Amino acid sequence: MSDRHPEFDGDPFDDDRPVFGARRRRVLRAVVLIAVGALVLPLVLSIYGVARAAADRACAQYVSVYDADALGSRISFELFARGGPGWQCFATAGHGGGTHIANLGLLPSAPRLQIIDERQS
Repeated sequence: MSDRHPEFDGDPFDDDRPVFGARRRRVLRAVVLIAVGALVLPLVLSIYGVARAAADRACAQYVSVYDADALGSRISFELFARGGPGWQCFATAGHGGGTHIANLGLLPSAPRLQIIDERQS
């Protein structure tokens, strides 16, 4: 009998190279990025839609209180606005121009209108 035991020699196919090839890893990364994008995109679109609808309602209330002569309201999202990034509210006039009314912020909420009572001032 010999003292050699082949089971202790190790697996001849056991190398230190990766299990998958470079092409398969690139395809797998692309699939994962597409899947993450597919999960995040509906969330971003939903947040945008809710924020736009809330900004539109809040702007209409601001314009009805602070600019009685305005024909309507208009909102826009600006990253580099004077008050910081967020939704801006404008009152539209008959000549097509707009007057800045309020900075509504990133996620607008119902406005807290401060109506000054002329009898108390």
